[in-house]
Amino acid sequence: MPFNLITTPWLEIRRASGLRQVLRPAEITSDWDSDPVIALDFPRPDWNAALTEFLIGLLALAMAPKDGDDWVEKFRTPPSTDELSSAFAPLAQWFELEGDGPAAFQDFVSLGNLEIKPLSGLLIDAPGENTLKNNADLFVKRTGEPVLSLANAAAALITLQTYAPSGGAGHRTSLRGGGPLTTLVAPVRRGQVVATLWDMVWANTPDANADLSSDPSRALPWLGPTLTSEAGRLPVTQEGQHPALAFFACPRRIRLVFAGDGPDRVATGYRTQNYGADYLHWRHPLSPYRRDKASGLLPIHPNAGASDYGDWLAWWGFDGEPADCTILWKTRRSQLRGLLAPVQQIQAFGYDMDNMKARQWLEARLPWISSNEAELASAVRQLISGSDLTARAVRKYAKMALYGQRNDSGYRLPEKLPLDALPEPGERLWSETEPEFVACLDQLIARLQDGADRTADLRQNWLTTLRRKALQIFDETVDLDGLTDAEPRRLLWSRDKLQFELADHHKAPVLKALGLEASAKLRPLAGAET
Repeated sequence: MPFNLITTPWLEIRRASGLRQVLRPAEITSDWDSDPVIALDFPRPDWNAALTEFLIGLLALAMAPKDGDDWVEKFRTPPSTDELSSAFAPLAQWFELEGDGPAAFQDFVSLGNLEIKPLSGLLIDAPGENTLKNNADLFVKRTGEPVLSLANAAAALITLQTYAPSGGAGHRTSLRGGGPLTTLVAPVRRGQVVATLWDMVWANTPDANADLSSDPSRALPWLGPTLTSEAGRLPVTQEGQHPALAFFACPRRIRLVFAGDGPDRVATGYRTQNYGADYLHWRHPLSPYRRDKASGLLPIHPNAGASDYGDWLAWWGFDGEPADCTILWKTRRSQLRGLLAPVQQIQAFGYDMDNMKARQWLEARLPWISSNEAELASAVRQLISGSDLTARAVRKYAKMALYGQRNDSGYRLPEKLPLDALPEPGERLWSETEPEFVACLDQLIARLQDGADRTADLRQNWLTTLRRKALQIFDETVDLDGLTDAEPRRLLWSRDKLQFELADHHKAPVLKALGLEASAKLRPLAGAET
């Protein structure tokens, strides 16, 4: 029986009870009242993320909400499996995974004259040819010649097309560049702990798109001749294209290779050709964007290293444009009063890429807030700016206490000390204050909903929190109580400098960042050089 992404049960899911099953896309609302599906459950988090986006794209094609009332009705009472099956049925002919004709997410032609490559090349974090040659595969180790079930091969293929990194000359990145950040609204109903899969995909489904019946290849590129990007060919821009193409773009020219029959049929390799479609200047509905002076809006990508709530400003869209789905949620949320839990969340995920190398997979949850409210944006910026200055200060003066060298004005860091030395104090400040930041943010939102700026006390309390946590981290890093250092004066000097930056006087930088007025006079530093 042919493997079809619409009609074949292939999606690995997990229900609220913990039961794991394999379902068709139309079955994601099955047993809604008794044991709803809460998440996809493939063995890799990037597959689960990309296939969640795939389901959103399917809904955008099959039953995008016609208006606000239509969206609310299907959120309050999710469509049955039969209703979803009827909506998806016209799409099934375009989503065959294999065969002589068009194959989903693959090249229009068979590429049959090209070398067959191992399936590990479909995995974004797998070692490349040069890495294997240089014996430098540190993230994902090499294996033998792998085969994949048809479901896993489809998951790997869709993930690569959705998040494709640089792949060498002419091997194009995804429509949003290599390893884009995705932010999805994750609505939680009253009485629930997490969002169901249906609520997640429906909350992020765009409003009705243009008609597809006359030319489905406008949204599904594998149905028509491959758009290529050799020298002289123009990139694929959003102008004149079907909006749903954002979910089904195919920057990589790939055809899977299969073997076996019936239940033993597997994918054994793939063929690939460079210079596939080069997508440029697209606005994807699931990603936030930043402003670039030269290039305009660019999709945000995860930063290297640990994520913290300092990243949330960009993810919320304060430094550019939020994802369209999070903008739309402001209106949709207002239509569901009484149905949702008080605090709603955003789920963020994506690869941190260094050109062709995957450094980490990011998954994070953050509160949903409306970034187009000026008073809220200003106050949130102040809170995070205060945290940023505090994290920098505690790291600086912990390094000074441990490694500082005397000079005429006190102490300085050795010139040979690496710039990235001792990151832990700053990282701890961010991670250990996150729960209190979220609580402060909830209070801030509640205050501003009253229509008055009564947040000075919250910002003052935040200064107290930062001061307490920074001094605690400093003392635990430096072991001030032990005074085991050969020059304990340096430890005391460094701690007093840290206190200065966190004090309540007009020259304290953190106080300024929080927009607070000084309530104490400037005092001399105990133990400071005079």
